[in-house]
Amino acid sequence: MKVFPSSEYTQIIRYTAYWVVASVMIGLISGLSSSLIFVCFDLANQTRISYPWLVYFLPFIGLLIGYLFYYYGTPIEKGTHLLIDEIHHPRAFIPKRMTPLVFFTAILTQIFGGSAGREAPAVQLSGALTDHITQAFRVPGDNRKIFLIASIGSGFAAIFGLPLAGAIYGLEITALGKLRYSAVFPCFVSALVASQIPELFHISHPHQYYVVSSFPDLNFTTISSLIVAGLLFGFVARIFIASILFVSKQLNHYVRFMPFRPMVGGILIMLMTIIVGHQKFNGLGVGSIISSFYIDLPVTDFLGKIIFTATTLGSGFKGGEITPLFFVGTTFGNALGQFLPLPISLLAGLGLVSLFAGASKAPLTSIVLAIELFGADIAQYAVITCLLAYLFSGNCGLYIQQNLKLRGEE
Repeated sequence: MKVFPSSEYTQIIRYTAYWVVASVMIGLISGLSSSLIFVCFDLANQTRISYPWLVYFLPFIGLLIGYLFYYYGTPIEKGTHLLIDEIHHPRAFIPKRMTPLVFFTAILTQIFGGSAGREAPAVQLSGALTDHITQAFRVPGDNRKIFLIASIGSGFAAIFGLPLAGAIYGLEITALGKLRYSAVFPCFVSALVASQIPELFHISHPHQYYVVSSFPDLNFTTISSLIVAGLLFGFVARIFIASILFVSKQLNHYVRFMPFRPMVGGILIMLMTIIVGHQKFNGLGVGSIISSFYIDLPVTDFLGKIIFTATTLGSGFKGGEITPLFFVGTTFGNALGQFLPLPISLLAGLGLVSLFAGASKAPLTSIVLAIELFGADIAQYAVITCLLAYLFSGNCGLYIQQNLKLRGEE
């Protein structure tokens, strides 16, 4: 028996070459589409801030979005869950109309004052475009699953500029308890490529302004405070998810005709904006996320963002949950910093990653996210709060309902 059989290495070389080419292609698609989403969302938010009266048109935009998805959106309205479905139970290719519908409706939501993030449109756009490539090149079924997993991770990596967290995110949220090791190499390569594309367009990611100023010694007081914070982060993550589900359930029950649901949501958001007297809770809210690391903010800011986001997404407007979740996490951490003996910047950073852990059920991604954002010094603090938030958010998450359904079908 040969120690180094030539046939084996020929297969390894072919396999590696195939996935390098495929991963670079996925990374380019994800990077370009996410860069477009990033720029368009920034322009949309600048337009809304310059013309605050646009929020009065949100009910009409809701009606338009409702009609678009009523007539053309099935099964596209499932969003990221559709991608996860196709990975575990492939039925058909992602509809081509997903690309323009997701892009168009997410931008409209931002311009007119809905509270939603840009990561879900980036991931969905990346997945839809990648799946069109698999269809064009007749990629076999198992490889197609890996293409979709890599597109999810690289979309996340590009929109946030975080390649390691993006790669692990793609692997972790699609794992369903069984990590697909064959997707590890494509995920990391495509995420690395995708995260570099926005830099070519001089896109500046907000996380460069997220700064944790100090790390206290891990004594009894610090650890006790971290445990309290982790438990509360998990509880708030559960409230965040439950609020979206509650609004969706109530509108589905009381508003039978689907296109009217986002219209009703638009009316509610418009009225709430008038009542609070500002637009801090509309749009992305990046300014408040950054401020959470530097100054004391009103302790109720996180509740305002939860209510606005739940109304936006629960009623059928389009966009992501993660950026609003970052807002809620950082502002809630900031609020805790006004009561717990820990720096507000540390609690803001831990709130960001811990609520993500609790809501996404991706604790490993969250810990890597913390290290990638704030450096290795935060690791020991993040492990405590992320794992506690993951555990104490319960059986409730952004993707957990879909995961449970999929497990039940296996």
